[in-house]
Amino acid sequence: MYFVGIVGHLISFSLPLMKTLTPFTLLLTGGVVLFFAKKNSDIKLLIWVAITYVITLVLEIIGAKTGLIFGNYSYGDTLGLKLFDVPLIIGFNWVLVVMGAIKLSQKFFSDEFFVALFTGIFAVIFDFFLEPIAVKLNYWSWQNNYIPIQNYVAWLVIAFLFSVTFQKMKIEIKSDLPDKYFLTQFTFFLILFLFMR
Repeated sequence: MYFVGIVGHLISFSLPLMKTLTPFTLLLTGGVVLFFAKKNSDIKLLIWVAITYVITLVLEIIGAKTGLIFGNYSYGDTLGLKLFDVPLIIGFNWVLVVMGAIKLSQKFFSDEFFVALFTGIFAVIFDFFLEPIAVKLNYWSWQNNYIPIQNYVAWLVIAFLFSVTFQKMKIEIKSDLPDKYFLTQFTFFLILFLFMR
């Protein structure tokens, strides 16, 4: 699906269709990842998912309204249904990005602090390549077309804290689908970053 998405985004006549399908693609592929992650885990994972979804969505709402968290930005129409001008899919994608970054970090580290730190670092790297494409595809836009350092600091802190929470809850996910999905999304935005700018 993401390979088709890459090709579809790079061909001008199919780009409008790709943008229309974006929230549905995120919901479908993210739902599959979550299903298989839960299949080998327990109720604690769903509790973490619910907490992470609600808090990140609230942070996005506060951030978009005030500019205090990420900087001054506003959402476009590409990502679908909104609550207080923030797409509902945003909290869901936060869950998947952080979960994937946690699983990826756990492949390299066993120490909880370093897992959390690199969860934040991986999330920031992901966002660095996402940002210009998100603006181009009307996911969101930044005031004066300027992405502040504050945005990346916020990504680092938020991903770090939810990684700490994940580990303190002693959640185990045996499936490697979350980190593969993270790398798939990263590759998607990296390729668009290289060819759509």
